[in-house]
Amino acid sequence: MTDPECNKNVFQLWKEGGEKLPFKVIRWTWNPATSAFLVERIEIGKWPYGKAWGGFIRNGVAEAPQQLNGVGS
Repeated sequence: MTDPECNKNVFQLWKEGGEKLPFKVIRWTWNPATSAFLVERIEIGKWPYGKAWGGFIRNGVAEAPQQLNGVGS
């Protein structure tokens, strides 16, 4: 479920989830029925920021792995 009031970034969600990978994120502006991102790798820079890699899942189809942009928001 998406929550437009959530003010946590990808790294905070990862930490809150016990630092387990992979995990799925959905930005509140995305349609959760058709878009998500499966985070498969995390690289922490200065907490709570860094880089995250994985792949988009669109309409149930996994796309090529890539770095996720805007993970600090």
